[in-house]
Amino acid sequence: MKTLRASKAGFPCNRYLWYSANNYEGSISTRTQRIFGVGKALEPEIVKWLRDDGWEVDYNPGSQEAAIELFYPLDGGRLAGHFDCFISRGEMQHVLADIKTMKDRAFKQWRQEGSLKSKPQYVDQLHVYAGSAIKAGYTVEHLAIVGVNKNDSDMYIDIFDYSPERFKAICERSKAIINLENDPEDDSPREGWCCGYCEFSDLCELNPGYMYKSEIINSKTVITQDIEIIKAMEQLQEGRIMSHTGANMESEAKAVLDEKVRKLGITSIQGGGFALDIKERSASRFDTAAFKKTHPELVSQFMKESKSTFFNVESLEPRHDD
Repeated sequence: MKTLRASKAGFPCNRYLWYSANNYEGSISTRTQRIFGVGKALEPEIVKWLRDDGWEVDYNPGSQEAAIELFYPLDGGRLAGHFDCFISRGEMQHVLADIKTMKDRAFKQWRQEGSLKSKPQYVDQLHVYAGSAIKAGYTVEHLAIVGVNKNDSDMYIDIFDYSPERFKAICERSKAIINLENDPEDDSPREGWCCGYCEFSDLCELNPGYMYKSEIINSKTVITQDIEIIKAMEQLQEGRIMSHTGANMESEAKAVLDEKVRKLGITSIQGGGFALDIKERSASRFDTAAFKKTHPELVSQFMKESKSTFFNVESLEPRHDD
C-alpha cells in the first residue's frame, strides 16, 4: 500500500510527494542526519520544559519509532504519522502539538510571522495528525507548534485551530498524487527553497542543481573537500539569507512604528525593555538619472570603469531548519 507520511504531506512540490509515496530512495547528507539527530535528542528535554511550565503532556516518545502511529485511508493509499504529544493547561485542553527545533533565523521569523504564514508545511503536518487522530477517536480541540531556538533555548508555542476544510484539501491532493502512474509535470507552485530541502533532488531534472551537477562533470569546476572553503561558502549563503530576512523585518517594524508612533507626533517612547527615539534627518544626493538626461554629452567624460568581484553561491544538498 502506498503511504504518504504526515511530515511530508505539506511539502509544496508534487513531485516530492510522488517520489516519497512510491518509495524512491532519497539522499540525505550526513550533516542533515545529524541535524535530525539533534532534534530527536532534544525532544524529551523539551517535553520536560513544557511540564515545568505547567503543561500536562501526554507524550508519544520515539519519533518515527513511536508506539502510537495514526493512519487515514485514501483511495489507492493512506496517510500515516507519529504525533509528538497532546498538551493541556487551563482553558487550553486537548492541544495536539508537534515539537520543532530551529536555527535562530528560522525561529525568529516563525515567531514573528506565525506558523500559518511562515511554516504552512508544519500546519499541514499537524492537520494530518489531527484528522487521523479524530478518526481514531481522539479529542482534538486545538493544534500547536512547540518551537525551540537551538541557539539560545528560547521556547515559543503557536496555537491555532484545526480546519476540516484544510485537512480535506490535503487528502484530495495526496490522493491525486498517490494515484498517478508517473511523476507529475512541473505544474505545482513551489518556493525556491524546495529543491534545496528535497532528498530526491538528485533524481529530478526540474531541480536547478540537477543540471548544474551534470555540467560539472564536463567542466573545469574544482571539487573541494577543504573544510574552510566549504564553511566560507555556507556562511556566505547564510549571511545573504539573513540580510534579506533582516531587511524585511526592519521594513515591517518601521511601518508599524511610523503608523502608531511617528504619525501621532511621538518622538520618544519606551516599553517592554526597549527605548525608541525618532529623529528627522535630511540628506542631499546627486541625481544621476537627471544628469544623464540633461547632459548626455558629459556622461562619457566623467564615467570611470571599475571592476568588482561577485560571489554567487548555491546549496547543492538538502538543508533543514528542524
